[in-house]
Amino acid sequence: MTTYKERKENQYNFVLVKNDLVLGTFGNLRKITEFINYDGFPSYWTLIRKKKFPIKAGNHMIFKVKHY
Repeated sequence: MTTYKERKENQYNFVLVKNDLVLGTFGNLRKITEFINYDGFPSYWTLIRKKKFPIKAGNHMIFKVKHY
């Protein structure tokens, strides 16, 4: 069983950026796909297979950052 402190130390956030402008921070990738709702954006199932960050999706980039 992990403690609250250990969970917070291992937590990451996802930052959605378009043209060097931060659109938002999200706790998971599904929230990003719900936020961006046009047909050209990759689906959640495509994004979770990506292992290297940042992920480039059209004009958008998704960064994985440590939660502090």
